[in-house]
Amino acid sequence: MMKSVALLLCIATVWVESSPNGNKETQKTLLTVLFFSVRIIGGHTAKAGQFPFAAAIYKSTATGTYFCSGALINTQWVLTAGQCVDGAVLLTVRLGSNSLSANDPNALRLATDTFFLHPEYNATKMVNDVGLIKFRLPITETDYIKPISVLASSALPDSSSVITFGWGQINDENAGLVDELNYVYLTTLSNEECRLTYGSQVTDNNVCVSGNYNEGTCRGDLGSPLFQYGGTSMIYHVGISSFLSANGCESTDPSGFTRTSPYVDWINNVTNTYLQVKNPLTIFRKMIKYSVLILIVLAVSVNAKPGVGIIGGKTAKAGQFPFAAAITKSTSTGSYFCAGTLFKNKWVITSGQCVDEAQLFTIRIGSNSLSSNDANAVRLSTDIYYLHPEFNKTTLENDIGLIQFRLAITYTEYIKPVSLLSTIKIPDYTSVITLGWGQTSDETSGLVDELNYVYLTTLSNDECKLTYGNQITDNMVCAEGNYNEGTCKGDLGSPMILYGGALTYLVGVSSFISANGCESTDPSGFTRIGPYGSWISNITKSNSVYL
Repeated sequence: MMKSVALLLCIATVWVESSPNGNKETQKTLLTVLFFSVRIIGGHTAKAGQFPFAAAIYKSTATGTYFCSGALINTQWVLTAGQCVDGAVLLTVRLGSNSLSANDPNALRLATDTFFLHPEYNATKMVNDVGLIKFRLPITETDYIKPISVLASSALPDSSSVITFGWGQINDENAGLVDELNYVYLTTLSNEECRLTYGSQVTDNNVCVSGNYNEGTCRGDLGSPLFQYGGTSMIYHVGISSFLSANGCESTDPSGFTRTSPYVDWINNVTNTYLQVKNPLTIFRKMIKYSVLILIVLAVSVNAKPGVGIIGGKTAKAGQFPFAAAITKSTSTGSYFCAGTLFKNKWVITSGQCVDEAQLFTIRIGSNSLSSNDANAVRLSTDIYYLHPEFNKTTLENDIGLIQFRLAITYTEYIKPVSLLSTIKIPDYTSVITLGWGQTSDETSGLVDELNYVYLTTLSNDECKLTYGNQITDNMVCAEGNYNEGTCKGDLGSPMILYGGALTYLVGVSSFISANGCESTDPSGFTRIGPYGSWISNITKSNSVYL
C-alpha cells in the first residue's frame, strides 16, 4: 500500500490516499517545517572548526522569532531555506562557534535584514524553498569561519553518502534547541522511493535522505546544508533542509531537502549582481519596535583618555582625515564635545545640537589627538554660528549647524576641507565612513584621545523606521555595520563620508543613536546633507560644485 504525506508549511492536517485496490483508507498525518528545536536525530557532536561554514540563524518577524540553520557560501552570503527568510524583518546570524550560547572568542554575531527569497517560492507546497541572506559588509575568514567550497551544479546521484548538521531536536518528546552543533551521516534516496512516503508532491528539485535507523533532521534544522566531501578537501553543497514527516522525527520516514543544483544560476545571479536586483525586503516589512532617539552629546566629558573610540572603529593615521574637527562647545550650563567637518577655509559643518545655545567654540584641527603637543594642530576660538532656522531639538529635524572662524585658515597637509557636499540623495546600501572621538562602549564613558573611523552601510528609511518609527524623516539616513559598529556619545556632528576617487563627499552629519545603547545592533542616525545644500551655500556664500 502506498501512502502520501502532504508537504505543508508549519502545521497542517491533510487527508491521505488510498490503496491500489480502490478501497480508500484515510489517515491524518502532519508534516511540519523545522522551526524551533533540539538536535539532529542520531547525530554526533561536532568539533570546533569542523564545519566552519555553519550558520545559526534567528529570524525575527512581526509575530515572533524562529530558529534556522544555513551555510556560509562566501564572505557576505548565507544560503538557507526560503522558509527561513520569508516574512523576516531582521535576521541575526551567529558564525564561528558550535555553541549557541557560549562566550566563544571565535564567534561572530551579525544582524541584517537584507535577504532574497526565490521568486517562485511556494509557502504551501514548499516548492523552490531557497533563500539567501546578505551581510551588510563582508566578514573576515578565520580558522573557524570559512565558506563552503562549492555549490553542486550537477544532479546528486541516488544512494550517495552525505552529511547534514544542525542544532535541532533530538527526539519527538523533548522540544527546544540543543546548545552544541551535531551532525549525522545519511544516504540519498531516489525520488521514486521518496514518493512512497510523500507522494507526487516531491518534485525533481527535492531529494530525500535516510539513515540506517531513524537518523535525520528534526524541528530546528530547517535550512541546514546537505553536503558531500570531495577530493583535495573540497566540500560540495548539495541540498537545503526543507521538510520532515508529520509522523515524527524518530519515525523511519526520510528527511526532505531542496536540491542545490537547480538553483545555482539563480544564486550566482543574485550574489554577483546584487546592486541590480530589487530587494524583496519591502514586501514583508512590518513595524515591530521603536527606539527613542537620544542626543549623543549629552553628558560627554571633554576630558579624553586612551583607547578605541567610535564603536567597532580603527585608529586613523595622521592626515587621513584632514577635514576632521574637534569641537568644544561652552554654554551657560557647561562644556560639551562634538565633532565636525572643515568646509572651505572659514567654516565647520556640524549638528544643530552642537551649536544650539553656544557661547563659545574651541575648535582643534590638524591633529588626530585631542591632547598631544602636535606641531600640526591648530586651535581656534569663535562665537559665530548659524543654526538651521527650523531645527527642532525634540524631534531632531533639521539637525544641522555651521560654525564660522573669525579669519580664514591656511591649508596644510594635515588641514584640508572636505572636497564636496552631496546634494543628491545617497542610495540605500551604500558603503560609507564615519569618524569621531566618541565613547568606545556603553560601560566606558568619556572621549578617547585618538580619532577613530569605521565603515558602515546606509539603510533604507523603511528599514530605519523598523527601529525608530515615524520619527525618521526623509532628511535623515541611518547606517549600520555587520555587528554593532556605529557612533556613540561624543560623536555628535561627525561626518558621514563617501569616497569618489580622490574626492571626499560629505553626505551626512551624525545626529542620534538608540536609547538601547551604542553596542546594540540598532542603527546610527545622521542628517542627510543633500536637502541642506542650498542653505549651506547661501550662508557660506560658497560657489562649490556639488555632487
